[in-house]
Amino acid sequence: MKLLLLLAALTLGLAPAQAVDTTGIPAAGLGSFLYVSVRKLDQSKIGTALDKAFGDEIRANAGLVVLRDKLGFDLEKDLTEVAVGVYQNPAKANPDIVGVLRGRFDVAKLEAYAKSVQAASRPAGKFTAWNAADLGRALGAKDKADPKGGIPFLIPVSADTVIITDESLVQAAVDAFTGAKPSFQPSPVVAERLAAPTAPFLLVDVDVAGMKKAADTNGVAHALLTVGEVGPDLVVATDLTMINAGKATQFASQVKGMAGMISIGLMDETNKTADQIAGQRILLELLQSLKSEAQGDHTIIALSYDAEKAAMGVIKAVVAQKIKAATGK
Repeated sequence: MKLLLLLAALTLGLAPAQAVDTTGIPAAGLGSFLYVSVRKLDQSKIGTALDKAFGDEIRANAGLVVLRDKLGFDLEKDLTEVAVGVYQNPAKANPDIVGVLRGRFDVAKLEAYAKSVQAASRPAGKFTAWNAADLGRALGAKDKADPKGGIPFLIPVSADTVIITDESLVQAAVDAFTGAKPSFQPSPVVAERLAAPTAPFLLVDVDVAGMKKAADTNGVAHALLTVGEVGPDLVVATDLTMINAGKATQFASQVKGMAGMISIGLMDETNKTADQIAGQRILLELLQSLKSEAQGDHTIIALSYDAEKAAMGVIKAVVAQKIKAATGK
């Protein structure tokens, strides 16, 4: 019952909020959908704690400074949400994506800069699609383009929306934005979660069949992951639709068993430093909050943990990694 109440807290609200705008994400061929509310994450307890620890360092990042100076785009202040559609492309090893960025964009400044650095472009209906790799190189980014993949394009479509898409989906993304073709609409369950006052700041919805993946050995047909905060706690919930009820029960038991085995290992504090022991105890508490159960053909997995403690755990891990990188210890 506690697990159901936990999931309901992420799912249900007293009154509907503004629904997520998926305009520009093509409906045809979509296999997975990802949504991040940057504003909700910024305002969360874990987001606030991480900003206090690393915010100044991130804001001083040379790449972000260049974005502000050259394109008039302040990542911290101007980006509010990101919606991403993932599409299987038979001609490529990796899927194609369409990302819709919402926020505040200086389209005139962006396009003037693209022209000044002679970035390659192509018409995209009434818009212009600019080669993102050319822009990245001009802004000082290293070229990490995959020569076997499509060339990502950046399409400024309005003062509050920019689309980033693989080459094969440029026209599809523009058609979805203008209404010439349907945009993806989340299922009622997903739409309800995203519209609730307690909506998660991260949601990932994966249709295994839609991604044309080989049959999952655990029997997963569909996966829905949400990450958010409910009261003082960071809450992670996963709803897996399995191929049958038997698989749902089996997988729920496997998750419990795996969590138990890991927990036993974390109880061993022999020859560990104080920081290592503190980290192990946080992980142990996190695993002890994990709930896994079958409901028909669904396996529901959820865990909750004090958001500020979780943030401190992340901060300690990042700092420890930086020390290790600097000293080799």
